[in-house]
Amino acid sequence: MLEIFKTIPAGGSVFNALAVIIGSSIGLFAGKFIPEKLRDSIFNCLGLFTLYVGISMALGMKHSIAVLLSLVLGAVTGDLLGLEDKLNALGDKLKAKLNASDSRFTEGFVTSTLLFCVGAMAIIGAFEDGLRHNPEILITKGVMDGVAAAMLAGSFGIGVIFSAPALFIYQGAFTLAASFLEGVITPDMYANISGIGGLMIMGIGLNLMKITRLRLCDMLPGLIYVFFMTMLFT
Repeated sequence: MLEIFKTIPAGGSVFNALAVIIGSSIGLFAGKFIPEKLRDSIFNCLGLFTLYVGISMALGMKHSIAVLLSLVLGAVTGDLLGLEDKLNALGDKLKAKLNASDSRFTEGFVTSTLLFCVGAMAIIGAFEDGLRHNPEILITKGVMDGVAAAMLAGSFGIGVIFSAPALFIYQGAFTLAASFLEGVITPDMYANISGIGGLMIMGIGLNLMKITRLRLCDMLPGLIYVFFMTMLFT
């Protein structure tokens, strides 16, 4: 399966979007019959696996001090810019604007779109696909998103399935941008980008298991800082 999506432009995003559509479709038929306790267990499984993916990526960093400084500076910058708060405000505005027609449909659409699109795993996976033509992270994310989509569709209905096009456009844009940076990013830069992304992905896993409530969106500017920090340390 992995080899097939390596040959498709933005193959990881294609798989991710298809997984959301399939998962949502299954959830529409079967999701309502899944008890709340079992849903929590499934999300804990997703969280544990996400934690494993993040640790695997973080261990590959080349300059730990550069990554740490980038993460801290990113968190400070994100907090000053209010990235997390602005995202929440955007979600509230979308809900308020779309609730005029069908609150259940729009709530499912907005909730799932934010869940699938916002996070380091989407960005790092898209960069991996664009730079190395390796969709493995997005395929892993796709499996996770497909399971989550089934759970959400069982609660919110068909609106969840319409998050798939937004997901494809969002991640596909990052993959396209990364392909233009292929000659600029050095191996050390890429290792440190993966390292800081892995730390953020670990945060996603902890949040999924409700162990923490990390403001991960505020940390995203660290992905920019790590370019310059790596140049300083090399």
